[in-house]
This record gives sequence, structure tokens and C-alpha cells, in this order.
Amino acid sequence: MTITSSAPERAAPPRNDRALGEALAAYRVLGWHVSVTEQGVFLPLGPATTALAMPARIGSRVLADLRSRMLAGPVLVLPGPREHWIFLAELVALLPTHLKAPPEVQFVKSPHRIVLPPTMTRYGSVRWANPPSHSRHWFPPFTAVLALARSASEADKR
Repeated sequence: MTITSSAPERAAPPRNDRALGEALAAYRVLGWHVSVTEQGVFLPLGPATTALAMPARIGSRVLADLRSRMLAGPVLVLPGPREHWIFLAELVALLPTHLKAPPEVQFVKSPHRIVLPPTMTRYGSVRWANPPSHSRHWFPPFTAVLALARSASEADKR
């Protein structure tokens, strides 16, 4: 699973310059400071941002629950044999050490960076499950995403 630049062997440069240019312009309009490398397009996580990665079956439930609460922010889809969804989230406080995530949910925090569209992986293009927009470029609180991931993970076990 390619989440950050620490696993560049799975990422390849974006497909075409036009798509890359359009994506970079859109990210700049949103105020995102992205970087472009040979491996793809990345969003560096800062001290106030994190990401939560989870299998698609849990991610789809989490996104639906966030939407129903009007808290849905940008969510990425990483293709692969086991597709993963990446929820960008805001750290409204320090990440408490006592908060436990389900085993299938992974926290990603600074200094890592998150791969963005139109980056290609060996399994296909990174894409948006819930794209950012002018009205939805903010990140929901990580505690909300984590709480809903816990509920979805529990429901998945039943």
C-alpha cells in the first residue's frame, strides 16, 4: 500500500502533464502546499494534520457516516489487491497515546506525506472517494473519523 513517500517503489510519475498541471493548480487554489517528485504528487502532513488509512469496506461506511453528520472531508482511494481509503483529518489536540484504533486502521502523521491524484501506482491511479472542493477542502477532526472507524470495524466483525 502506497500511503507516503517512504514506499516509492510502488508509485510512478503521473500519466500526463496536463492532468498534473490541472491537479497542481487545483491544490494551490485550495491552499495545499503539495510537492511533486518522480514518484508522484504528495501532500506533506503538518503538526495539525493527520491521516487515517483503512480498508475500503470500512472506509465506505466511515465516509457515509461522516456525510450524514456533514463532516466529510477529502478521502483518497489507493488501488491495490486490498484497496485502502485515506481520510485526511485535523488534529484538534495532541494525538493522545491512549486512543486505540482498530487493528485495520493506521494513523499517518507528520513528517510523512500522503500520495495524491493523479499519481499512478502499479495497481492504477490514486483517486478521490470524496474530492476536496472550495466548500470541502477542510479536514474533519481526527477524533470523529476514528470514532466512526471504530464503529464500522465493530459492525464489520458481526
